[in-house]
Order: sequence, then structure tokens, then C-alpha cells
Amino acid sequence: MQPHRIPSLNWLRVFDAAARHQSFASAGRELNMSAAAVSQQILALETYLKKPLFLRSANKVRLTLEGNEFLPTIQVSLRAIEAKSASLFPRRDVERVSLVASQLMAMSWLPRRLSAFEKKHPSVRVDLITEDSQRNGEPDLAIRFDYVMTTREHPGWLMGISHVVVGQPQDVERITTAEAVMDYKLLDVRSHAVGWNTLLSRYSGISGDSALMVESVDTTPLALMMVKESAALALVPWPAAQNLVEALGLAVCNTLPAIPGLGNYYIEQFSGHGIRPVIRTLFNELRRN
Repeated sequence: MQPHRIPSLNWLRVFDAAARHQSFASAGRELNMSAAAVSQQILALETYLKKPLFLRSANKVRLTLEGNEFLPTIQVSLRAIEAKSASLFPRRDVERVSLVASQLMAMSWLPRRLSAFEKKHPSVRVDLITEDSQRNGEPDLAIRFDYVMTTREHPGWLMGISHVVVGQPQDVERITTAEAVMDYKLLDVRSHAVGWNTLLSRYSGISGDSALMVESVDTTPLALMMVKESAALALVPWPAAQNLVEALGLAVCNTLPAIPGLGNYYIEQFSGHGIRPVIRTLFNELRRN
């Protein structure tokens, strides 16, 4: 049996544009074609399929039932081709920078800043890689956290941290005393030097109370997701976690003051393949934000 092959993939690209705009003229402007050329391409596709894809009127066109059913498959296929070609065969006028960061920084602090950077520098794309991902070669930049590096004088210093209590807004409102935390499950992040015992040691008679429910989790994003879905409180680093806390609709509990954290975040540059100007630009702009 012969495969059902559409003779021209360009017909599909034209069909996609015409369907999105509901106009042959607008599709033509997007594709740098005349409206008549768009109409001819659509007619050729319809003739091949032996089904009309558009209902035509004087001022606009709209999809037929068959056209509506055909469109999602075409759009998914075209976008998949575009995405794969962009990753395998990047355009020479797009400069790429690779940046390695922790899961927390990649999910919270960085996305908004990298989006702003790419809007300001439209010819640059930043490939964000988490620390535990498999990767080939040395990245251009890396954001690290170091408990030993405690000085702002480091040339790549980015931010210090404090630890704040975060919960669902309605839970945070109910906490008017330190003792009120005993009604909640308390989440510690295993890798953090500061935990609930450190915080509650400020309040006599609480830290050693056997009624406290303290549970350890692997990462800050996991702790925040557990807070989002249950009656729990988490002690998280600030401002590194701020964007994720806000995105999840959580709130900081001001009844329990923040604890100064140990260590700092800093940016490290790798010069094994030369420092390109765009790398230095990203380095400086992240430090200013």
C-alpha cells in the first residue's frame, strides 16, 4: 500500500498561517506572499485531500469541520520540526550562553531575570542547566552556593541569604506566637545549615518539645510544593526562594523573624574556551539584579 504523502510541506505551512489568521491576506503578509498565492496553495492542498478546508466569504475565511480536525496535527508537527531544527542547527545570528545553577535558583530567582535579559538582548539565548543534569563540556557560567565563601568581596558575589518561615496565607495569619507553629508539620531542607531547631532555640521550651513534627526533605522546591498542598511550614532561603514562593501563592510569616544564613551565592566564569563579551554582559547584569 502506497504511503499517503502530501506532495508539498509548504502547503501545510500556508494552511497553518491561514487558519491562525482566518484570512488569506493576513497569512500572506506573515509568509511574504500575496493573498492570491496563499489561496492557490490552499486550493492545491484541498484538491489533493479531496475535501474543502475553508469556507470562503467576501471578507474572511473560516475552517470547515475537516479543517478544524486537521489543524492541531499540522501545528504540533510544524512546531516539533521547528524546535528540533533550532536545537540541532542553531542560526548563526543567535549566540548561546550556558548557565548552570541549583534547582532552586533555576526554578525561582533566575527565570524572570533571564527572560528580561533575552528581551534586552534578542540575539542571545541562555541555556539554563540544573546542577544535577547530565551535560557535556564546561558551561560558560555557573551560580554556586558556598558556606565557606562568606564575604561580599568575592568578584562574583551575587547575594547572601536569610532563612524565613513560609506557609499558606491563611496559616501564616493564624501564627501570632512562636508556640503556634506546634500545630503544623515543620519542613527542614537537609542540605541547609539552618533549620527549625536553630530558629526555635530562641524561644524557651519549644525546640525540645516532643510534640513538634519536623520532617526533612531534599530540596527547597520540594518543601514549598509540600507547603502548597498541606498544612505545613517550611524554613527557606531568602531572597533565593522569593519568586517561587510568590508563584505558588505562599506567604512569609513575619511573626518569626528571619535568621541570617551562612554562606553566599556567587557567579563563576569558565574561561576554557575564552570569555566572550556576551558572557561578561550576562555576568554583570545578573549581579546588578
